[in-house]
Amino acid sequence: MKWLLALWVAVMASALAVVYASHKCRELYAELANLQHQENSMQVAWGQYLLEQSSLASLSRIESKATKEVGMRVPQINEIIMVTP
Repeated sequence: MKWLLALWVAVMASALAVVYASHKCRELYAELANLQHQENSMQVAWGQYLLEQSSLASLSRIESKATKEVGMRVPQINEIIMVTP
């Protein structure tokens, strides 16, 4: 009778361990899916950032801002002064 009781306790403990392991596996898989979704969102945001950075740093935009907002212009040949060390 003791063997039967010990066997029954062992089977129940094994069943509970399987249930716990399955539950933990599902939790971890849901967390993994969430993290992968966040990674994809961050990859998209990074790509948009790189596009914005490249458009803001384009030479034509910088030249346009320099002439319109700061009043800069390309100097004439007679305005250029050569400095030698």
